[in-house]
Order: sequence, then C-alpha cells, then structure tokens
Amino acid sequence: MAHPLFRRESPHRLVGIPLLARPCVLCGLRSQSGALCRFCRHALATPAQDLRCPRCALALPPLALLACPDCGAGQLSLQATVAGFDYEHPGDMLIHAFKISRRLEMAAVLAELMVQQWHRYGPGLEPDCLVIPVPSQRRALRRRGFNPAAVLAKRVAHALGLSARLHIVVAQPRLEQAQKFLGRQARRQAMRGAFRVLEPLQGGDVLLVDDVLTTGATLDALARACRVAGARSVYALVAARAPWKLKLP
Repeated sequence: MAHPLFRRESPHRLVGIPLLARPCVLCGLRSQSGALCRFCRHALATPAQDLRCPRCALALPPLALLACPDCGAGQLSLQATVAGFDYEHPGDMLIHAFKISRRLEMAAVLAELMVQQWHRYGPGLEPDCLVIPVPSQRRALRRRGFNPAAVLAKRVAHALGLSARLHIVVAQPRLEQAQKFLGRQARRQAMRGAFRVLEPLQGGDVLLVDDVLTTGATLDALARACRVAGARSVYALVAARAPWKLKLP
C-alpha cells in the first residue's frame, strides 16, 4: 500500500476520510484510525513481518541462516526481544520527534506500536513480571530532561497490566564513550558491568524497555545485571530495532 503523499493517488480513495478526523502524526493526512493514518501504520508494520532473530529482533540479512550476525557470537542474555518497528523511514521520524524534539505525546503512539507487536510475537508474561527501563546516561538526561525508556516503560507496563520499576537500576561509574562510534564487540565490552540492580528480583521475570536497539550491547549488560540480581527470565521490548549494517565489525 503506497502512501498518497509519495505517489499519484486517485482522489476517490481518500473520499471516505472524515473532514474532522485528526491529522496523522507522521504525514499530516487526516486519520480515522487514531494518531497514525492507515498508510503510515502499514508502512511501519510491513518490515515487522520479515524473518527476525527471536533473541534480538534483528531483521535477518541474506545468508544469515545459521546464526544472527548481531547476537550469534556473543549470545545476548535475553530470552526474546520484540521491536515495534525498524529504525528507518518513516519510523525514525517518530523516534526523532520523541527524543530530539521532546514531543512527549509521541510516547503514546510508540507504546501502542510496541504493545501491538508484543501481543503478536512476544511470549506470555507472568503477572508479577517487572517492567524495567534502560537508564539514561547522566549527560543525556541533563540534555533531554527525561529518560525516553522510562516514559515508554510506564505506558507499556500499564497496557500489559504489569508493574513498572523505573528507578530500580543505576549505572555504574565508568568512562562514558559515545557508543555510536564503537563497533559491535567494542560496545559489548564497554558495557560489561555498566549496571547494578538495587533490589533482589527473587526469581521473577523481567521485561526491559528501551527506545532504540542498535547492537544489543546495552540490553545485554542490563539483562546480565538482572540475572545477577536473581531474575529468572529476561525479555526486551523496544520501540525500534536498527537494521543490520556491515560497517559495524
């Protein structure tokens, strides 16, 4: 289904959209299906149907039949990961509006997409499962004024009927090097021991929440910390999953 803003569209296809419908947050077209119009919903949902690694939610590239190129070698400490959409157009516009432009109303749209995908592809969760967000680095928190993962975790927990623990994890003091300049193995090594869980998890399940999963190094480090604290199973739900890039060694 092509978006009418990006191809020539027959006028009669848009006649059924009410004049007073709210505008889509991505394209601005009138939408009768909520914050996103049906065209943008289709554009976001289509990549999610690709073959994916069940552990890290990576849309598997060609020839990646034996092992996931992101977590196959390191084996992430997660039972399963689900992503709302891939971190590419047009989904990246939602992330940018939420994190960079500080449009906090986007959290409701992102959480809805995340929970929809969890219901489709995620395992069943026990009622005592705790929803834990990935902590923000201090510099990012000062710059942004909020932790995007915590905002999403609160909404996700409410939608799934679970309890959110927003301040149960702290980042250990360490040299904060920008992760985007590091390769896959370097990121994983840099993040080892980066988090500490303040309370025992007593054999319960944990659902980690983050906005963007790039290589999984941060979620892997947090999952390991949860296991040290006694978690039985650790899952992850993210708004967006970065596609595979060969330039990351």
